[in-house]
Amino acid sequence: MKRILFAFALMCSSAAGAAEWNNPFEGICLGEYRVIGTVGVGAGQIQINKERDTFAYGSVGITPSVGLWQVEVRYSNFDDGHLSVDQYGVNFKVDFTLNCDIQCLYWMAGWNYGEFDVDTVRRDDRRITVPVYADGSDNYWNAGVGYRYMWTRDFDTSIEYNYNDVGRVTDYDLGHLRSLTVNFSYRF
Repeated sequence: MKRILFAFALMCSSAAGAAEWNNPFEGICLGEYRVIGTVGVGAGQIQINKERDTFAYGSVGITPSVGLWQVEVRYSNFDDGHLSVDQYGVNFKVDFTLNCDIQCLYWMAGWNYGEFDVDTVRRDDRRITVPVYADGSDNYWNAGVGYRYMWTRDFDTSIEYNYNDVGRVTDYDLGHLRSLTVNFSYRF
């Protein structure tokens, strides 16, 4: 009976300590974690049409006060005149050096859901434009790299390259969506 009671007490105290340690709301109040908001604008290109146009995104995330990693919920938009996409996703960023003080390189990966409005697609092999006029959606992964410069403890700018593996939407393989953006972030 003593062994069972000891094992039960050990498991309960470990679980209570883990729940206390891993509570992000308490961590934000204590200053261990910070909320970070980001807006970015740049250029994007979908593989099938090969036309570069405006790409913009906004995100809200959480990062530890030391800033080694960041988890964010993000929304982005791309429209090249032939098709447009609204992307919703979850992204994870990690600094390469794991000690980002002023400037650092980081990598990122995530999962997106995209809603596509496809008007026309360009077929490069025959140089013809195919009318589609259909809507579709797809789930796909993304990966990228970036360079961040911390101006103050709260404000930074970054340049970010992102690769989205879109795939097949409305009976056409759209290929990948690539973007290069300049971002402005503020930590609350």
